[in-house]
Amino acid sequence: MANNSDANPSHEKLSYLNADKPTLSQPIELDDKVEAGCKFVEVEVAEVRNPQRYTATFRVEYQTKPNEKINLGSFSLYPSDNPGKFIVPTQGRLRNQGAIVLSLLIPDNFRRGDVFSVGVKRIKFLKQ
Repeated sequence: MANNSDANPSHEKLSYLNADKPTLSQPIELDDKVEAGCKFVEVEVAEVRNPQRYTATFRVEYQTKPNEKINLGSFSLYPSDNPGKFIVPTQGRLRNQGAIVLSLLIPDNFRRGDVFSVGVKRIKFLKQ
């Protein structure tokens, strides 16, 4: 069995999404420099606990300061218990304010009490 340092070798803090907390909001900070040509956001799913292999689909949105949400796109894990890095285009809509909202879409066939959890690293902003 892998220890925690093997699952996340960089020791970066993970944020967890599950049926009870399916959404996380990451504020865009000045250090992110998104107005300097940010074309993509990168979401790294570093840890997956999904023994029933429920479909693991994510929605990525940009939330502006006045709380308007703009859908940037979605992605799914394949297979549904496999971590990975995913790139979502920003459509040129990001500004150096607001937040990126990541939501784990809970499947209709999910049964309360089943294990369905993912750990994600801090979302990155990519110029190309």
